[in-house]
Amino acid sequence: MERALNDASRWRIELARELIRFYVPRDGILMAVLSGSPPKGLSDDYSDLDVIVFWDEIDTEWLEANPLLEVECERKYFRKTGEADVYLESYYFDELKVDFGHLTMAVWKEMVDGVLERHEADPSSLGSIAGFLTSLPLHGAGTVDEWKGRLAHYPDELALKIVRQHRRFFVPGYLLNQAFRRGDTLAYYDGLCLMLKNLLNIWAGLNRTYLSTEEPRWIEYYLDQMTIRPEDASGRMRRALSGTAEEGVGILESLMAETIALIEEHMPELADGYPERWRSMTVRPRATKPEVRRRSGAV
Repeated sequence: MERALNDASRWRIELARELIRFYVPRDGILMAVLSGSPPKGLSDDYSDLDVIVFWDEIDTEWLEANPLLEVECERKYFRKTGEADVYLESYYFDELKVDFGHLTMAVWKEMVDGVLERHEADPSSLGSIAGFLTSLPLHGAGTVDEWKGRLAHYPDELALKIVRQHRRFFVPGYLLNQAFRRGDTLAYYDGLCLMLKNLLNIWAGLNRTYLSTEEPRWIEYYLDQMTIRPEDASGRMRRALSGTAEEGVGILESLMAETIALIEEHMPELADGYPERWRSMTVRPRATKPEVRRRSGAV
């Protein structure tokens, strides 16, 4: 679903296009994109700028010397992130933070192959791919389009893996009775968020949508693109987080039940009796010691 650009998104896109001109003349840069909120039309006064630059081989000496040295801004740092050929620059233009991420095409290809070919459900890789698919090309538009075309094929094996991996729900009654009502409020809110993120990942898998809940932002944007999900999923999630514990757990458990039904409908491969096991383990109170009795006919 295309969104109209708001003013905050529009001028951030204009700025990104101005800044990338200081980079693209450099040999070795094959493509560059603007990721994050501006291409989605969702920027506000607090939105920063995330530009990703893809290299054949990164010119680290040139980056170390500061590509924006002639521009009035403050570079906070330039550093390598992890062991792979991935580097990050961070600038401030007055209050606006602008990040340039740099990686080699070899690193990018390995990441994409891991997801598409080996069906690795690494949240960081899924998030990077989700950001790339919604990004705006700043350089090498043809190459960007080629990669987006490849990523448009979401493997069924990956979808099954993600749904199976996140179909792990607390049994009914746990959050309310064994967490919140005992005064373990951190356990309650932590568990509530964990379950909502599991649901989001399942819906993403059912819809073949790349999504990472490591940093769960722009959720309504992604839910708007999903057709297989409970009715009013976004609104119910908000009410689960803002209402009383009783209301929140009631909403959560209804979303869980509806999601389990969607899994059985759209992924019959996973119809393995999980719903019955899940419901049968409901937390129930017991005030007295049960009697230990031998089964009839037991020796």
